[in-house]
Amino acid sequence: MKYFLFCLSFLFSITAFSQTPFKSEITIDATQKGQEISPLQYGQFIEHLGRAVAGGIYDEHSTLSDSNGFRMDVLEKVKELRTPVLRYPGGTFTKIYHWQDGVGPKASRKKRKNLIWGGVDDNHFGTAEFIVYCRKIGAEPFLVVNMATGTPEEAANWVEYCNGTTDTYYANLRRKDGFENPFNVKYWGIGNEEGAEPDMGRHQDVDQYIKDTWQFVKMMKLQDSSLKLVLVGNPEDLHWSRTVLARLGPVCDYLSIHLYSIPADTSFKSLIQSIDRIEQPLTQVDSLLTATPINVENFSRWYRFPARSGPIKIAVDEWGIWDINSGKGKGAYGLEYQYNWLHALGVATFLNLFQRHSHSIGMATWAQTVNVLAPIMSDSAGSYRQTIFAPLKAFRDYVGKYNLPTQTTTHESSPGIKAIDAASSRSGDSNQIILTIVNRDVDHSAETVVHVKNHQLSQQRVTLKQISYTGKSLYSVNSATNENTVIKTEIKKNVAPTDFKIMLAPASFTVIILNGLQ
Repeated sequence: MKYFLFCLSFLFSITAFSQTPFKSEITIDATQKGQEISPLQYGQFIEHLGRAVAGGIYDEHSTLSDSNGFRMDVLEKVKELRTPVLRYPGGTFTKIYHWQDGVGPKASRKKRKNLIWGGVDDNHFGTAEFIVYCRKIGAEPFLVVNMATGTPEEAANWVEYCNGTTDTYYANLRRKDGFENPFNVKYWGIGNEEGAEPDMGRHQDVDQYIKDTWQFVKMMKLQDSSLKLVLVGNPEDLHWSRTVLARLGPVCDYLSIHLYSIPADTSFKSLIQSIDRIEQPLTQVDSLLTATPINVENFSRWYRFPARSGPIKIAVDEWGIWDINSGKGKGAYGLEYQYNWLHALGVATFLNLFQRHSHSIGMATWAQTVNVLAPIMSDSAGSYRQTIFAPLKAFRDYVGKYNLPTQTTTHESSPGIKAIDAASSRSGDSNQIILTIVNRDVDHSAETVVHVKNHQLSQQRVTLKQISYTGKSLYSVNSATNENTVIKTEIKKNVAPTDFKIMLAPASFTVIILNGLQ
């Protein structure tokens, strides 16, 4: 078997590079700094679903865990992703979650049947554990409140528990639990996919959602007026999203939408088509935000808290690849997928799409983090990084502060699919331009000319660093015994800063960094 896999990998690499390279061009407009890319675009999500939390990031009975119950091998890998924001406790799970079940001494916490995803939750991982985990990985906590079986008062009490500073019951309860200082949770979601009729929610009528959300907003903001609120939108129901923006716009900081790639089959073509199609609903929601006034006027002072400040942004607070038609998932609801190299190229395509829409996307959280639809897999013996870990980490490590307008001229690798997908950015000090490029042609390398227009150059040559990622085969996967199917290579050379040529391997993801532009 090992000999067969080696031959398959070798055959893939030889046949791919033996084809005649195709020609492509990428043009970057460096006239201005461009739109700032929110660092919150690179967030993660965890939910009480299968082994995502219990048996994933948390296992108090494992010898691999610390005194908090956190799996340290998993924690170190999560830290590599440099997660800026972490969303919890759901997801659909929020519809049955009552935060007071997850505070206080663990021995006295209530066990609850997980009516959404199955099994029993002992609630040993609750609010304080989540906050401590966020602090350990350097992420801002993002909590989502229960609208379906919870109340506005319950949500407001949670805000007080997390952020309260005065001598009041729930702030003192947090202190009693061992946390004198407030958690200062800034981001709060009110509900999750409330328009979904099959879920346990009761707000399929947008008017009912708006009526109830106002009460949640009032109660929560009166506890802490500085909260940033994420309200439920729907990229497939523009009437819902338009109505929420029109009537809740004064208190909506982010409009939540969920964008999953669900390929029709296991082919790469189907995967890429499902991701490219997401451009349309994203653009439509963009247009709704554009039509929403940036400033709030005539907001009654009798609300006793301020209206939002600044424009409303999109929170893609669930996104990812849900390959339900492959039939290969394991665990709860078959959501423990092994992602192959082609999935990694799909993730890179997703991230380029989000960057190109950085004018409207203020936050995005990949669903999820460990075991379930995840870049990291674990079992009782250890953990490993999946192929999709590579692009998630690369974008967080290399992408600059400002998005730059980018145009691509390329052929179609299959009908309707452009072979080259690209985005570019500039560092905060303007000393670097960074390109993220996906060659989605699995058979041909790409001889690509890059044009940098309208840059004030101070020297004739700059340093180019090319970081390339390829798979040992198109369908190669990492495993607990082999975590090395992603091949990373780096080269450096000096090039002319305005026009230079690069070679992109077939089925590859590449980062180009131009240094020394000033």
